[in-house]
Amino acid sequence: MLLAKVPRERAEQVRKALFRHRLGVKDRRIIRQRDHVLIPLRAAPHPMIVAELGIELTEGDPLEKSCHRPPFDLVAEAADLPPGVRALLPRHWEMLGDVLLLRLPDGLMEHRHEVARAYASVLGARTVLLDRVRIEGVFRTPDMEVLLGDSAETVHLENGILYKLDASRLMFSSGNVDEKMRMARLDCQGETVVDMFAGIGYFTLPLALHARASRVIACEINPLAFRYLQENVRLNDLEGVVEPVLGDNRDLPGEGIADRVVMGYVRTTSEHLDTAIRLVRKGGVIHYQDTFPLEIFPRQALENLSRAAGDRGYEVTLMREVKSYSPGVSHMVVDVTMLD
Repeated sequence: MLLAKVPRERAEQVRKALFRHRLGVKDRRIIRQRDHVLIPLRAAPHPMIVAELGIELTEGDPLEKSCHRPPFDLVAEAADLPPGVRALLPRHWEMLGDVLLLRLPDGLMEHRHEVARAYASVLGARTVLLDRVRIEGVFRTPDMEVLLGDSAETVHLENGILYKLDASRLMFSSGNVDEKMRMARLDCQGETVVDMFAGIGYFTLPLALHARASRVIACEINPLAFRYLQENVRLNDLEGVVEPVLGDNRDLPGEGIADRVVMGYVRTTSEHLDTAIRLVRKGGVIHYQDTFPLEIFPRQALENLSRAAGDRGYEVTLMREVKSYSPGVSHMVVDVTMLD
């Protein structure tokens, strides 16, 4: 079958263009390779389309898509496991681009490589990672084991934004999608935004691309995450808007330079509140995120804000749960408007 070969970072853009030209095939699976994606075609494109999209034509045999059976049923059928063990297969997983993240119970650990092969064959994953659900250190490094594949670097599309990352070494924070969508829906035209914990661009990119901030100062202390932040700014054509800064956000210079400050971090965010207060101008907004035991929220959050604000007046305009963090503990966001 005829296939369009395209670099992974342009795959979604090219796929949509091929369907606009009525060249895409819905009943065949895309083939994912390390650096490229092979997209099935119903016919040979005109040479002008080939040149316009920058694709290379090749041949291959993509798998048929199943239109009738849930993916989990196909995984259970594909997995070469004893019946009692098969019942332990997880019904939930996470796909970041072409990298699959699985959490497995103890009863599946000795079969984890076979399990990885089964999920990869059905879901079209190039790499499968075992997520041990541990996050370590200031850099929030995930604890992952590669079960299948030789690289966990991928490009993930979310809400029209491309995120490149190494999923084995960096968190993606999929559970924060509602908060990322909320940031994307803001009207930040004319604003200078400081993202104090930018990571690979989780909030920076939605604020720059969808909320249309005029300037986003994106600070990140982890050199690896910073490198991907720079790449993601280029991937999304935001070089004129986003200014990546490598280092501790407490070293950012200036006072009252920001219309909006985003604090997308947890556990120790309160240690940086005085910096956010220093950076935000009168009338500006701070989006303060942190984790709190439910029994002391919102009291602890309000005490943290009061201590950091000192003599400056402020108004709390929103308090909401981003997601559950652990039993009895939630990841919360508090919006604060500075009155002076």
